[in-house]
Amino acid sequence: MATAHVVVIDASARRVTIKTTPNKHLSDILDEACTRFGLKSSNYGLKHVDLSRTFRLSGLPPGAKLELVQLSKSAGVVSVALQLPPGDLEAAGVPNGRLTDKFPADTTLWQILRRIEEGVAGNGDGQKRNLTQRALPSTDNGAGRLFYQQPVLNIMNREISSLPDLNKNLAQLGYNSGSVLIRLAFKPTETPLEDAATQIAQYFLAVDKDEQPSPEWTHDQDAPEPSQQRPTTEDPPSEADPASTSSSTSRPLSVYRPPSSATPSASLLRHDEADYTPTIEHAQLHQAHLTQSTRNKRLPTEAEIAAAEEAKREELKAIKDVEIRIRFPDQSQVTSTFTQLDSGSSLYSEIRDRMLDPRFRLQPFALKDPSVRHKGDLLVIPDDQSKNLILDLGFKGRRLLVFAWTEHASVEARGAASVLREELQQRAVDVKVDQRPAVEDQEEAA
Repeated sequence: MATAHVVVIDASARRVTIKTTPNKHLSDILDEACTRFGLKSSNYGLKHVDLSRTFRLSGLPPGAKLELVQLSKSAGVVSVALQLPPGDLEAAGVPNGRLTDKFPADTTLWQILRRIEEGVAGNGDGQKRNLTQRALPSTDNGAGRLFYQQPVLNIMNREISSLPDLNKNLAQLGYNSGSVLIRLAFKPTETPLEDAATQIAQYFLAVDKDEQPSPEWTHDQDAPEPSQQRPTTEDPPSEADPASTSSSTSRPLSVYRPPSSATPSASLLRHDEADYTPTIEHAQLHQAHLTQSTRNKRLPTEAEIAAAEEAKREELKAIKDVEIRIRFPDQSQVTSTFTQLDSGSSLYSEIRDRMLDPRFRLQPFALKDPSVRHKGDLLVIPDDQSKNLILDLGFKGRRLLVFAWTEHASVEARGAASVLREELQQRAVDVKVDQRPAVEDQEEAA
């Protein structure tokens, strides 16, 4: 088979030459380049190319220069259709034998199988299936001993079966948005079921420790370094670590009940019509504003912009804490105080560990800022340890955030009447609204 080569260049102008063949996928070229650069391929991509294509179909000439770029931290959404094997027992009752759902682009293939297997994804029926722990009895080695059946995925005529490949996410395979069809099959192995289960567990444990084991039933010995993401359904997150627990348990929480009436309290207050009548002072201020806005202004220099940014950052550094109120879907609210040490990740952890009902603790959700809009929607607060609430996100004073389930949350979570812990619901109080004196009383007093 004819061979060619491409040159991959990173941000620091380092370059490596990768030999390729017409049927070699560009995602494999990315993996090989990142391995030689000492980088994690799950965090990088190749600019202006489709990683799901082979070199033959990519349109790249031999010797092409490809730019290695860092991927965005905000993953896109991919619609995945998993085609079950024809005649398989798990396909009974499934329309066309195909399970469909949407997943973030940073979801690994193994995670997709496990989530569908656990019934938390795929067609929304909640039915559990066996996709990663299948076995068949052997007639040669002992009476009825079970031997592992390895899951094999076929994506665009590309067969994926080894654990390192199954631990790749959709983005690494070139799917950051749109849809993809995955055909599932099973391949018998000579590995006993209990040994295969041990090897799988050891593999994912080693992935967390940056190791690269080679299970006996995995036949792809040239696989690149696997992604560092571990399937959440394989090993659910444990309770908060002692450090975060000690800091969170000392944080006071103020809980407020949902409003008892559908009418907003503010609309029930009386108002003075004179408050909405413009005065001469209002007209003068408006005219002065128009005059000021029509004058030509000199654009700030780079030094002035840097000085303004530094002054803004110094102002944020002087803030000791910020009060954040979370409004939940049932309109109940919880208020707490966060300091300079808190990040977006600690805010999400506070909600998971201390506010949410344990049934919904692992369900995905987002916090949105109703005061800021981004691309036509409310700005989402990132669940990121590196994003400080005050210094990076600019929180100060009091801030209201809206709790919302993501599209991957379960039907039970979306339809729950209340998502707060039972003890928080019991000590919730009504929101107190300051009552203004009646307009008539003011007029009589005057």
